[in-house]
Amino acid sequence: MAQLYPFNDPVVVETEQPLLIDRGDGIRVRDTDGRSYIDAVSALWCASLGFTPSRLTRVMAEQMGQLAYYHSFLGRAPALTDQLAARLVARMPGMARVFFGTSGSEAVETAAKIVRYYWAARGQGERQRIIARDGAYHGSGQVSAALTGMGYCHTGFSLPLSSVLRTGRPHYKRDAEPGETELAFSKRRARELDALITQEDAGTIAAFIGEPAMGAGGVILPPDGYWSAVQEVLAKHGILLIADEIICGFGRTGQWFGCETWGIHPDLMTVAKQMTASVFPMSAVAMRAEIYEGLKPLAHEVGTFGHGVTYGGHPVGAAVALECLDIYEEMGLPAHVARLGARIAAGLAPLATAPGVLDVRCQGMLAALECETDQQAQAIGAAAVARGVFFRIIGPVVAIAPPYICTEADIDQIMGVLAQAVAVSFAVPADAVQP
Repeated sequence: MAQLYPFNDPVVVETEQPLLIDRGDGIRVRDTDGRSYIDAVSALWCASLGFTPSRLTRVMAEQMGQLAYYHSFLGRAPALTDQLAARLVARMPGMARVFFGTSGSEAVETAAKIVRYYWAARGQGERQRIIARDGAYHGSGQVSAALTGMGYCHTGFSLPLSSVLRTGRPHYKRDAEPGETELAFSKRRARELDALITQEDAGTIAAFIGEPAMGAGGVILPPDGYWSAVQEVLAKHGILLIADEIICGFGRTGQWFGCETWGIHPDLMTVAKQMTASVFPMSAVAMRAEIYEGLKPLAHEVGTFGHGVTYGGHPVGAAVALECLDIYEEMGLPAHVARLGARIAAGLAPLATAPGVLDVRCQGMLAALECETDQQAQAIGAAAVARGVFFRIIGPVVAIAPPYICTEADIDQIMGVLAQAVAVSFAVPADAVQP
């Protein structure tokens, strides 16, 4: 066994090898022993078109036969990257330019560099710090892992960095005070953010970063009034907003972008995962015209914008992303996701009153069942795997984010297995948790 596996305990892996997957078929994957599983979290929230998307395979092969690689450095670029950039900014709310990379973590790293560069270009180079939220996940690079609010991404890596400030997460069910309404909770979180900025000096803060809905932090949907209150505080202090759309982007919440679902008006957006349905590693940072125009003078003075990666704007990735956009548009993405999401919500509803369940929540095809304890969620996850369905267990949360190519029957099967797993784990009658 030669791998150091990401996000695994290496001591455990030496005696319990990870399940090895060797084949895909639509929304299902097969292990090397021939067992088949529905992946109800699209792998890492990302395989939006399943594990054998024939149209993407075809365009990849065609593009590799035409131009298998070229860079975007030094006055040259693949023609397809310009086509993709134009399609993206036409679709993204308020964005004017994009910068391409290869992963979500890399996109967050780039966004962090861009906001600092922007402030330096405006003569405010002391604006270096970035605010992130407790429990957030923004990647596993250097700055992106520092922005992540999870200790296991920090310990041993000399993280988090001193340039990261932390504010409270928007988890109403866990963090609200007794009797506090959602709106009151959101306003309290905004007051806490305002106090942090005042204490730390707004003139040292470049940006605030947040996912429209937190994914790996536990599928936390923003409570009533949260994003409007946060944006009001940021505007008051002149602090930029980075919307991390790496999970929410391209339809997951029932609109093209989570920003549209919750009325967010960001200065920059990071996207990846569903941009290429994750069959090719590609990401992008999008920015408003004001950000692009603001950084231009410094880049011109230096003679170049000194940031980029070898595989950024890869022509094969661009071909795949363009085909994904075509597919999403053909399926009528927002309406399609809303329809299947309503079926997920209907399957969750009877589980809300099961013993040990704290909450069920759903927005589009992003959903969760939250238990009282981590152990309860782990038991549900294990029972589901035994029945041929993968969910993602995040502490006490059972996360659900199926591929968009699911049929209604697929959704019913996924939710039926979840109901069975809850019934077995909590020893309740099966008919008590069926829709």
